[in-house]
Amino acid sequence: MIGFLGLQLLKNDWLETSFLALLPTNEQQPEIESAIKQHNQLSNRKVIWLVGGVSADLAIANAKTLKQQLEDSLLFNTVTLEQSQQPYAKQYQALFPYRFQLLDASVRELLTKNPDDLLQQNLELLNSPLAQLQTAGFEQDPLLLFNRYFSGLQPIKLNLQQGMVLLADQQQQWLLLLTELKDERLQLDKLEALLTLEQTARSHLKTAGSELLVTGMPLFTAYGAQSSKQEISTVGIGSSIGIILLLWLTFHSVRPLLLSVLAISSGLFAALVIGVLVFGKIHLLTLVFGASLIGVADDYAQHLLCDSLGEQDWNPRKSLKFILPGLTLGLVNNLLSYASLSFSPFPGLQEVAVFSAVGLLVAWLTVVLVFPILLTGFKFQHVPGILKLTSFWEQHWPLWLLQNKRWLTVLMLVFVTGGLLMLHPQDDVRLLQSAPPELLQSAEKIKSLLPITRDNQFFLVTGKDETEWYQHEQALVQRLQTLQTQQNVQHFEAISQFWPNEQQQQQDYQLLEQTLLQTGGYQRYLTELGFDDKYITTALKQFAEAKSKVLSLTQWLAVADPVKQSLWLGCTAVHCQSTVSLTGIKGTAALQQLQDLPGVAWVDQVESLSSLFARYRIRASALLAAAFSLAFIGLALKFGIRNTLTIMSVPVVSLAISLAMLGWFHQLFSLFNLFALLLVLGIGVDYGLFFFMAGDRRVSTSLGVTVSALTTLLAFGLLATSRTEIVHAFGFTLTAGITTSLLCAPLVGFKRQKNDKYS
Repeated sequence: MIGFLGLQLLKNDWLETSFLALLPTNEQQPEIESAIKQHNQLSNRKVIWLVGGVSADLAIANAKTLKQQLEDSLLFNTVTLEQSQQPYAKQYQALFPYRFQLLDASVRELLTKNPDDLLQQNLELLNSPLAQLQTAGFEQDPLLLFNRYFSGLQPIKLNLQQGMVLLADQQQQWLLLLTELKDERLQLDKLEALLTLEQTARSHLKTAGSELLVTGMPLFTAYGAQSSKQEISTVGIGSSIGIILLLWLTFHSVRPLLLSVLAISSGLFAALVIGVLVFGKIHLLTLVFGASLIGVADDYAQHLLCDSLGEQDWNPRKSLKFILPGLTLGLVNNLLSYASLSFSPFPGLQEVAVFSAVGLLVAWLTVVLVFPILLTGFKFQHVPGILKLTSFWEQHWPLWLLQNKRWLTVLMLVFVTGGLLMLHPQDDVRLLQSAPPELLQSAEKIKSLLPITRDNQFFLVTGKDETEWYQHEQALVQRLQTLQTQQNVQHFEAISQFWPNEQQQQQDYQLLEQTLLQTGGYQRYLTELGFDDKYITTALKQFAEAKSKVLSLTQWLAVADPVKQSLWLGCTAVHCQSTVSLTGIKGTAALQQLQDLPGVAWVDQVESLSSLFARYRIRASALLAAAFSLAFIGLALKFGIRNTLTIMSVPVVSLAISLAMLGWFHQLFSLFNLFALLLVLGIGVDYGLFFFMAGDRRVSTSLGVTVSALTTLLAFGLLATSRTEIVHAFGFTLTAGITTSLLCAPLVGFKRQKNDKYS
């Protein structure tokens, strides 16, 4: 059935690579989540390229070469080097008829205070060397009202050379290219092609004497996907090779090796198929964790195989009957541990929970249902070399621990206490993503050269209708202007900066009428400029005819640039909403205080998700305590309180040592470590149970636990090599916990033969 499902599901695009897919939806209002999605929409497919050269000519020549290379790759929907003037011309023509209703804030201030100052500024400009550049359409707009307004639509001025954006720093000239990927889904093959293209372009430009800077969400995703793919290979192939060698050295037989492969591959394939069935797609990072499942899935096989050691009349059904209670209890503990991950709000952890739980369940079913058939007639043909080591360890290690328990207990208490004191939680959501330092440096350099890149933080403005929304946003704009002068923010963009509502348009028209028309100032100004009576009559008539004109928000948005269009979230039956974007934030404290304005919400994606991490870290701590309690109660009902205390001492000590090691080695401690400790609980209980139930089979049990632990360490230990901090910390925590469980488990059920004063 799983095979049939796999044939159907895995034909489609089932691999997720986007970093954003790992993150939860916003816990607050749904509209905030919608605003975040729209705020990010512009950047999800965009890649920014800057080509540097010691001269503008060199930068331009190499930028043109790069443009051709990018177009030939067929990865991009658009590759923009020369800035087209058509959108600006279309916008100019659409808005010009409303010039008397669209006053720039500076014009409005001049007219209110002293209208003659506006006329005097115009005269000075007309007589300056810049007159030709600044007075386009002068005959149609002699007051230069629309010129001021239209110029204000692009508050950040960029230097154009041959129609291309030219930026400069102290060392080089930089040419800007903007690209947009065709596909927002960011499939793995497309991401690999993007990385190859970036690396090839960098190499070619370096040979041509230019430097390349690149940034963009797709590029960060591509590097993350490449890193995850490498880690899947490292964990999957590395642990597989290690397990194969270990099993061959232990059994010297192909059959146990093939059966272990069967259990592991069945579990992983089922986990992949069911994961895709449940979630639609499986994230690449889930496969990194899933690759480490190899070691845990192999545990069940090893316990059954190792139980055959030294038994003269051994048969798999008899052995299974003996070890099945331990296998089942171990499975239940592991499933409960993984199930706890599904309560997390993070889709990535939910995927890991389902993937791992299904993988372990199917591996267990394979061992229980298939192994008894396929192991018929199997017996150890030799005494494994590792058996000497495990026998010595099982007999002498617990004895040494008990003989030195006083000073070892003091040492452990000091070690655990010191480590816990150095443990400091970190909840930064950016730790989920790995990026090479060069990419981060490139992004920072581009941000300093190109001050139009939006910050992640923004304001969400809400009103019950368009009028109230406009009032709320205008109040925010006024406060932001104050903060801008105080250099708390470099730049911001809000719709109401550029589009006045109907009431404001009427007020602007009346302001012009009262200050320039009714006083005769407009007529005198036109006469002074040399216009004849016919022109003046026509100009006055145009002004009078414009009185009833109103530019609606819909009309304005239709010709606005995509950046400003993205600020508008629209109106529903209950509210109208927009966002106010920010650039160059110097400090968030002053900006957060603006939330006291009606209808204004501060949205900080990184901070809100990081605080979510912190809250769920506290909840996960309670979940960990609850899991220990449930495990204790379940075992106590079967084995009694005293025996349960003995069994549970293994995971308790393992947890304490793991946390202490995180502190001593200055490792990341976050929500993910606590979920790793839930797995330490399951594995620690497993090892304690097997030794508790071993009876006179402690020799074969010690071999089974050792081989299981080594295979698990091969898998989870390799996670600690990850460049993604959270994955590394997850692997480090599990490695410390499993190692401690392996060292502590032989104490369970250990008894000295004679005169045992330590037992």
